[in-house]
Amino acid sequence: MSNEHVKLDRRLSTTSAAMFGLSYMSPLVVIATFGAIAVKTGGAVATAYVVATLAMLATAASYGFMASRNPVAGSAYTYTSKVFGPISGFIVGWVLLLDYFFIPMVICLLTATSLSTLAPAVPFPFWVVGVAVLSTIVNTLGIKLTDRINLIIMATQLLMVAMLAYLCVVAVSHLPDGELFSAKPFTNDQTNWSMIMAGAAVACYSFLGFDAISTLSEETVNPRQSIPRAIMIATVFGGGIFIVATYLMMVVHPSLTFDSVDTAAYEIVGQVGGETFKTIFTLVVAIAFFAAGLCAHASASRLLLVMGRDNVIPSAPFGYINPRLKTPVVNIILVGVVMLGAIKFDITTSTSFINFGAFTAFFAVNICVIGYLLKQPEERSGRALLMLVSVAGALFCASLFLSLDRVAIGLGFGWLGLGLVYLLGKTRVLTRPLPTMTTDI
Repeated sequence: MSNEHVKLDRRLSTTSAAMFGLSYMSPLVVIATFGAIAVKTGGAVATAYVVATLAMLATAASYGFMASRNPVAGSAYTYTSKVFGPISGFIVGWVLLLDYFFIPMVICLLTATSLSTLAPAVPFPFWVVGVAVLSTIVNTLGIKLTDRINLIIMATQLLMVAMLAYLCVVAVSHLPDGELFSAKPFTNDQTNWSMIMAGAAVACYSFLGFDAISTLSEETVNPRQSIPRAIMIATVFGGGIFIVATYLMMVVHPSLTFDSVDTAAYEIVGQVGGETFKTIFTLVVAIAFFAAGLCAHASASRLLLVMGRDNVIPSAPFGYINPRLKTPVVNIILVGVVMLGAIKFDITTSTSFINFGAFTAFFAVNICVIGYLLKQPEERSGRALLMLVSVAGALFCASLFLSLDRVAIGLGFGWLGLGLVYLLGKTRVLTRPLPTMTTDI
């Protein structure tokens, strides 16, 4: 089943790669976390997102730098393998699979949940199977089709965000004591720095996915320049949307009293736009989740492809690319099957896997920049700021990792334990080396 001469289809522009990452992040995800962050920060939601944006920009800079030096689809796995060797790379790649495998399943769960609220008579498993099958078909048919569908849905998302912002501004202007320009969403008497940092830790979840842009390195034109730019564009643009949206929702509803913290943002949507707009908005959220699932599905299949191509996991079938479709069909189908787990898994358990994998990968990439610059003295000239940014990013990601709950830690280390058992078997208890990376562009 090996076909090393078949390559992925290099079709994407910088804009398409950036929109892929932004769609993966999903600007409308702010709706899902708004209430929880508002309560945690005492209303200083905008500041929490400012802190989260700055922290993620540090990690985005590290991803961009490593992607420019290693334009291969393996993301943190590739970078760690190149800098610290194949064993370290395997460990990071194995843990990263938690993130990349379970994000599509969580997004499938969120999409199916949104659709079931619009059509409650339809059995929930029907929506899960429908979303998983459609995502599998679209990704199998090629990255260009995925890109086109993603851009259309992304434009719809951005239009909906703009409409929400407009309605918030109009609503504030009609409130007797409304203040369009207020410091309260940034700082007020009910908040303090520790509350803001707790909110920022939750806000960082909104950024999960910008790193997936690096998995498109082999399908993007001029990846050494395009991928770093796309990563920064998606992170800055996403952070800007999160900050503006949460600011406007707080000024239109400055109280922290909601019917439900989980649906706080939907209450505000109904408050400013009425029930019809709320229904349309909910439908667009479901569609946005599907787009994020498409991107997550594609990323997971590419990570498996690179690890299979390097033979750190079996090259057959994981290293296979369909010669006609130019997509890793077997991996795409496998991820689609995993998405069906949304029928049984709950969001809490699934996100525990995601957070462990994501924060481990973020930390590893920041450390990779530091290790790379220390090993390459000719690269260090003029990069003192990048070194400091990577140190700051690593420290922040380490703090996020330490903030994980016991379920996330337990599940994560359990998965890591399985990986170490596989590694010992693969290397005959470390007496045989892992294959070194052969996937250079």
